Amino acid sequence: MSRLDVEKLTVRFGGLTAVENVDASVASREIYSIIGPNGAGKTTVFNAITGIYEPTTGKIEFGGRDLARPFTWKVGLMATLFGLATGIAAALFAVNVDALWRATIRRNYAGPGATFSPSAAIADVGNYWRGQLALEPIRGGRWAVRTADARRTLAFANDRDEAEQLREHNEALIAAAEFERSRKGDSRISQQAGKWVLKNPAGDVLDTFDTEEDLELALDRYHGIYRESAARRRNAWLALIAGIIAGAAGTLTVWSRARRTPEVIARAGIARTFQNIRLFRNMTVLDNVLVAMDRQLKGGIFRMALQTPGIRRQEREACAAACKLLEFVGLADRRHVLAKNLPYGDQRRLEIARALATEPQLVLLDEPAAGMNPAESLELNTLIESIRGRGHTVMLIEHHMSVVMGISDRIAVLQYGRKIAEGTPEAIRNDPKVIAAYLGSEEVT
Repeated sequence: MSRLDVEKLTVRFGGLTAVENVDASVASREIYSIIGPNGAGKTTVFNAITGIYEPTTGKIEFGGRDLARPFTWKVGLMATLFGLATGIAAALFAVNVDALWRATIRRNYAGPGATFSPSAAIADVGNYWRGQLALEPIRGGRWAVRTADARRTLAFANDRDEAEQLREHNEALIAAAEFERSRKGDSRISQQAGKWVLKNPAGDVLDTFDTEEDLELALDRYHGIYRESAARRRNAWLALIAGIIAGAAGTLTVWSRARRTPEVIARAGIARTFQNIRLFRNMTVLDNVLVAMDRQLKGGIFRMALQTPGIRRQEREACAAACKLLEFVGLADRRHVLAKNLPYGDQRRLEIARALATEPQLVLLDEPAAGMNPAESLELNTLIESIRGRGHTVMLIEHHMSVVMGISDRIAVLQYGRKIAEGTPEAIRNDPKVIAAYLGSEEVT
């Protein structure tokens, strides 16, 4: 059964193609090596597998599943909520927040002794959205009929009943002006006794004007109120829709960029070492291993801060497990030494121990024998075989052919970012393309 499947992996950096159409299938508990000249793209393959680089194209599956955080209903819900929040915020700005404040909050504090009423404010929000005229108390017990945004005053009244009548009358004038300017049907304008008359749909006279110019000015005024209201609603809908799309798309973009982070890959069961040693140099050997075990501790920040008995028990168990790993790699007697004080070969072993501490199914070793002498390289072979014996699958990048040929089940060879050969150590050793890649070829003319 394949533990890892890489299909047509391509990684590009601008116009530079570092890896192109690389395929690989690594079986469970196999030692699979990748070799090739410097710059062949070996480490780039490791970086793509472990989430450091995002593949340009291709597919990486681990245990038969896509090596990425899956899309779930929680992600969809989060994108929807962020989209709604962004849309509502955009709609508020589109309808003019300042005017909305005056029309809903400030208006409810108008008048002597007035108290704020949430229900009235909510009703004013609805009126503002629909563009309906509003009544507002003013000094002296009088009332004003104003536009929803409180920018225009259309009439004054001595009491609320009169103000209601004036509001209905002005709304009828606005409807008539909109009907006339949009040319929806028969005109509601007529001449009677030398005056211009504006009627409602029932034929009732709404207003009379001495001249056609006065009529046109009134129509422009009332139709302007209608246009402002309609434009406000249109802009709000457009902003709401655009905000929802932008917010949801932005959320999904951020999520997609975090689908294959190293943290996601590590939780899936893949660990690695690096070509350049990346230890915590000023921490002890034991602490370096314990850092990798942190994600296995079950407890929140408060339990850890309070050092509850459960947390202390988990820490003791983690410390015991770390000591066993250090014993496995041959560093048990140096667990209290600072990492920077270890010999180079021991630092490599510590990196391997730290990778194993994450309890991976697949371990990627990037040039673990770099800088080692022949004796240390031989010990490394034994260690890698022991890692396989613990049930782990191993992928290896290495330039020491004695290491590669001595422990690999299969070997893939890269050149200029492309795989040129794959097979057993014996087949690779005798492959003419591999020999040409390492030693060059001579053309005889």
